[in-house]
Amino acid sequence: PTCDLITGADILFFWVARMMMAGFHFMGKAPFKNVILHGIVRDAQGRKMSKSLGNSLDPLEIIGQYSADALRFSLALITSMETDTKVDMGKFEIGRNFGTKLWNAARFIRMNAEKLPGFSFADHAGAAPELDPALLRDDDRHLLLKAHHTCAVLNAALAKYRIQDGALAIYDFAWTDFCDWYLEYAKADLNAPDEARRRQVLAILADVYGQILRLLHPYMPFVTEELWHQLGYCAEGETIMRAPYPTGYAPDRLAAWGLTEDVLTYVETKRDLITGIRALRAEAGLAPALNVRILLHPATDALRDSLARDADSVKAAVRADALELVDAAPEAPMPSKLLKAGVAYLPLDGLVDTKAEAEKLDKEIAKLQGFLNGVNAKLNNQAFVSKAPAPIIQNQRDRKAELEAQIATLTARRAAL
Repeated sequence: PTCDLITGADILFFWVARMMMAGFHFMGKAPFKNVILHGIVRDAQGRKMSKSLGNSLDPLEIIGQYSADALRFSLALITSMETDTKVDMGKFEIGRNFGTKLWNAARFIRMNAEKLPGFSFADHAGAAPELDPALLRDDDRHLLLKAHHTCAVLNAALAKYRIQDGALAIYDFAWTDFCDWYLEYAKADLNAPDEARRRQVLAILADVYGQILRLLHPYMPFVTEELWHQLGYCAEGETIMRAPYPTGYAPDRLAAWGLTEDVLTYVETKRDLITGIRALRAEAGLAPALNVRILLHPATDALRDSLARDADSVKAAVRADALELVDAAPEAPMPSKLLKAGVAYLPLDGLVDTKAEAEKLDKEIAKLQGFLNGVNAKLNNQAFVSKAPAPIIQNQRDRKAELEAQIATLTARRAAL
């Protein structure tokens, strides 16, 4: 009767095998070309949903609270082919939040497109963008190459009915690479006076966002259709369903734009550096708006050259007045962090009252040490260990490990002062 049968693995022998045998016996051929077995969606306690238990979720209630697309995408994202999945109403916030992220990204892109006369999203509805290689930067290349890889992953996953794998790939790319990183990086260029660069960045945004919408359409048909129309990728009366499903860029484009694995490695290393410096700032208790000075002892000469060319983007991302590439560790003690790019140092001179901060850390360390002494006293008490339930003892051991880690972190911060 059909090409594909998609069902839970629990009825493989009760129903699927019998239909296959009946098809061969009565019709002389298999009734299904493909049989796809997936895990069972269970309630929050791991029980199978049933009318008698009254634990089934009402799809209409979920749609009313979160939307149909949130229901579809959340289930696709959390439902594994191999294992059962526990579901409660809170799980559908994943899809709702993702939809909100897509709307906010569309609003940002459209706002900047309106500032450039003549820019058309319809030019990026399927055809590869016309980009000037001389104006491309490593962050641009990284995004384009990640988009290319995501297209390959989605096409391969859907061809093998790996619905969750495809959902995880597009979710990670759209949320992390596109929204969290590239949109933030693009803000400086979109507000710069160089119109050629602004148009290039916007062309990249329009092209990649259009691919995201088309890749997501099987998962979130309503919001992708609406955004496709609102941004102007197609004319009234047309539909995203007729747009070509992205398959990645042609080899000649990859070569012309310089999309190599070296670019991926460098930008991932730079992101690790940015994340590490932000962590140093947070650990030092610096206000987000406060500009700092960063010292970096690069791991390699190649990284030194790349970061020297790309220093402005790093400084903008971490709110730094200067990124100084040094040949050795500074003599004065200061907070530091070992990263892929090398060792980053955060001078605190003039930024914090080191004496007051040291006293504050000493008090916090003493407080935690008191808690740790209490936990150790319990664990060293044979009466407690012999009589207390195993979960209680394990809880105390976990608490001990947590306190020791906190003390080690604060002690390192104290030493850096």
